[in-house]
Amino acid sequence: MSWLSEVLGQCTLTEDVEGYLLGRGAKQESIESDGIVTWQRLEEPSPDPAFREMAGRFGERFTGYAVCPVWSPRGTIIGFEVRNTQRKYIRDYRLPEAVWNPFFIGMRRALPKIWAGGDVWIVEGQFDLYPLEWAIPETDAVLATVRAKLSKWHLEFLRRYCKGWVHMVYDRDETGLKATFGYETKEGKRRMGALDALQRVGLKSRDVPFSGGKDPGDLWDQGGVESVRAAFAI
Repeated sequence: MSWLSEVLGQCTLTEDVEGYLLGRGAKQESIESDGIVTWQRLEEPSPDPAFREMAGRFGERFTGYAVCPVWSPRGTIIGFEVRNTQRKYIRDYRLPEAVWNPFFIGMRRALPKIWAGGDVWIVEGQFDLYPLEWAIPETDAVLATVRAKLSKWHLEFLRRYCKGWVHMVYDRDETGLKATFGYETKEGKRRMGALDALQRVGLKSRDVPFSGGKDPGDLWDQGGVESVRAAFAI
């Protein structure tokens, strides 16, 4: 067990953080599946210099923040996303093994559905994932890539295990659209997008256009379940 797994196993979920998650569209079962907790100050200094630089020797800078563990396909914690629920502050931390693992939020819930042949819906962030779970078929899975980019490890995981379609639901802003469709640099070079990459490895993929908001989280903020389901009428 890594030092991070041990630490997160000792943390609990406070009522204020749980209320924040529910208000942003997370289902109770999603919160429990992801293993989200409220960060508590470490009793011993972290052994990782990179973590200490980010959060302090005892992780004291993250005290009271919401922590969403990121799980590998084998069921081990390879990092987390942390956020301050009072002001906009989001960071992600990765253990060394995250270098060769797909860094997806939602992995634990998604795996059984992927193995059963369900489609995969790809979003950017944690609070795009939770609202979209209300709108897609129960047989399908949602995975968040943390940022608008499919890494080679994301692609390899999907190539190996996804039998259905991959639906891209990145933000409808410049960054998200470029990440989905690719773009041409000022020098005239073509940068491959997610759809290009997915099709290159043999996966059935499509962009999912939607309106009414920049992303599923924005839709949720505007009208909750009804707004998300209206935008993603399936």
